[in-house]
Amino acid sequence: MTPFVLILMLAMLGMALDLSRSYNRKTELQNLADAAALAAAAALDGTSAGIDRAITAAGQNAGYTYSYNTAPISWSSAALKFGTDANGGAGGWVDGATAKLNASKIFFARVDTSALDPVFGQVDNYFIPILSSALATTTVSASAVAGRDSLAALPLAICANSNTNASSLASGELVEYGFRRGVGYNLMRLNPGGTTPENFLVNPIALPGTVGTPMMGRMDVVGPFVCTGRMAIPTLGGGDITVERGFPINLLFTHLNSRFGDVTSCQPATAPADPNVRSYDLTNATWMKYKPDGQSANSLASPLLTVAEQPATATQTAYGPLWTYAKAAKYASYVANGGVEPAAGYSTFSTTDWSTLYNPGRPVAQSYSSTPYQANGGGTTYQPSRNTRVLNIPLLRCPVAAGTSSTASVLGIAKFFMTVPATSSALYAEFAGMNTETALGGNARLYR
Repeated sequence: MTPFVLILMLAMLGMALDLSRSYNRKTELQNLADAAALAAAAALDGTSAGIDRAITAAGQNAGYTYSYNTAPISWSSAALKFGTDANGGAGGWVDGATAKLNASKIFFARVDTSALDPVFGQVDNYFIPILSSALATTTVSASAVAGRDSLAALPLAICANSNTNASSLASGELVEYGFRRGVGYNLMRLNPGGTTPENFLVNPIALPGTVGTPMMGRMDVVGPFVCTGRMAIPTLGGGDITVERGFPINLLFTHLNSRFGDVTSCQPATAPADPNVRSYDLTNATWMKYKPDGQSANSLASPLLTVAEQPATATQTAYGPLWTYAKAAKYASYVANGGVEPAAGYSTFSTTDWSTLYNPGRPVAQSYSSTPYQANGGGTTYQPSRNTRVLNIPLLRCPVAAGTSSTASVLGIAKFFMTVPATSSALYAEFAGMNTETALGGNARLYR
């Protein structure tokens, strides 16, 4: 029996060696696929240039060897495809040229090594062919899908006051989607198309283009997203988003107030307080000569806007505390930069221009060298590690279809600075400009 057992053991050992070589080759290819997909996904930013960078990055990060580091793997861009979601999206996985036609919605990359030279996936067997000559080689391959895992936007959406992305007032002041920088708004009391407030709860886990389940009764799910100001979707483009009418501010205002150090409803580790928790209420608006009437620009009844949009009846005290965080910007600077805001921001007006910017109200400013937020420890305006009081809020194209639950199109993501803690019925915030999904996108991660 000994010769028979030895032959059987040698056969099993031979098969184990051949199979282990195939397994190791697949691991080598998987490492390549993972690295290339992650590098490509990290470069995607919703632009055609981002797709070009993704193609380059995938090639640069695919410099692997195979066959136990004895030979290099030659990369081919044919192994890289793009999609709108982790499954490719409605259009499936497409090449770079096709992806550029839909660049604003492309945030996922897929690498399949079977599209490389077949030699990289072929393993010559030494012992298994004893059983059959058809088993002389084994072919293996690997694939990986990577993409953005989140977006730093709040699951609260409001109507854009205008569907125009940028316009100019007579003074030359930049207006973005109907909002003026440096002006405060009660985000719970706006509606450019009617007299009833319009605000929405965004489903924070439903991809655009899909119909998500109702979230109004799931504050245990929604609450953490409000605390962090981040949703578990990589983009707000690519299709309409799922929204429900009436953001439940009465249930979520304490979550918003984590920015002021209120840990009632949030974990401090995931929702850190802003370095500057000072409330810029009416008493603290000492940089304004005349005490404002309220926390925001006075409301108008029909449509539900403010005197900042229709200043015919404005007074010196009607605009609320101005410029606590952001200064009014010049439309000429917007045009000069092609609508892409530089890191230092657009050119701004000085406080001595208030008499022309807020005519006929003409509030008067006391002198200050920087905005009150920055002067009291808030750091620079565009420093991402600070400014947690800045809420990134989707602006919707309105009117939104009737019904408690609906879908809506996102025009852009606006920055609103919380001037004071939210209450069960109000969220006062100062408009500070627009943000981009490139700046707000989460880290790239492997999906499979």
